[in-house]
Amino acid sequence: MDTRAYIESGILDAYILGALTKEERTQVEANVAMYPELRTELLEIENAMQAFTATLAKELPVGFDNKIWAALQYASPNAGGTQTTPKVIPFTPDYRKPVRWQYAAVGALLVGSLALNAILWNKSNNEKEKQESLNYKIDHLQSDQKQLAAVLDEYQKNKLMMADTGMQTIVMHTVQPGHPMAATVYWSKNKGEAYVSVDGLPAPPQGMQYQLWVMQDGKPVDMGVISNTMPSTPAMQKVAMSVTSGQAFAISLEKEGGSPTPTMQNIYVMGKV
Repeated sequence: MDTRAYIESGILDAYILGALTKEERTQVEANVAMYPELRTELLEIENAMQAFTATLAKELPVGFDNKIWAALQYASPNAGGTQTTPKVIPFTPDYRKPVRWQYAAVGALLVGSLALNAILWNKSNNEKEKQESLNYKIDHLQSDQKQLAAVLDEYQKNKLMMADTGMQTIVMHTVQPGHPMAATVYWSKNKGEAYVSVDGLPAPPQGMQYQLWVMQDGKPVDMGVISNTMPSTPAMQKVAMSVTSGQAFAISLEKEGGSPTPTMQNIYVMGKV
């Protein structure tokens, strides 16, 4: 037999921990009886496991050993008096003794496994939280980058627009006494293009919306509503309507969605061409 391979197979460890079948245990005991090196290895493994679980052992109660000894003896009366006859207890070789600390060893291994699982679970949760935090930061940076790109794009458009020598700037001043407000229309009469900026107007109330008008031959003409996201920002909105004539521009506050005619008392700003 290759005793080294037999030892490295772990069958001796399993024997001590009681993890073998009856047939397997019988075979191990036969091999141990035949090969001295297996017996030596078995005892070394047993001693190592005993040392490992020594901290889990408890001392026997005081006097418990005396009770055990009393149980192992009994008195048998004879004609000449009382004679104590010892009970014969069969001897079991060391490698066949029931090892009580097997259960302690298994328990220790189980506790260690649970502790390791708890550590790995906590580590996994921490890594997950770190990844979620990193993903949030990345999303936030990407959002900021998109906003910056939009601002730069708007700046480029404004720069090109202002470079157009045919572009007129019409500043619309407040017509509400005591409420300083302003807005601006950039108008290219030849191209019929117009842009509006309302960064000097307050945000409209809930359910209301600003609307742009152009005065043509003394009559207000609807140029469309202004997005509610524009007030208090430097952004400009291009007017969809083509405007090739006009004497003035104005902005009124109307119900959300716009009105066919301006509400006169709600005209906030106006500017002449």
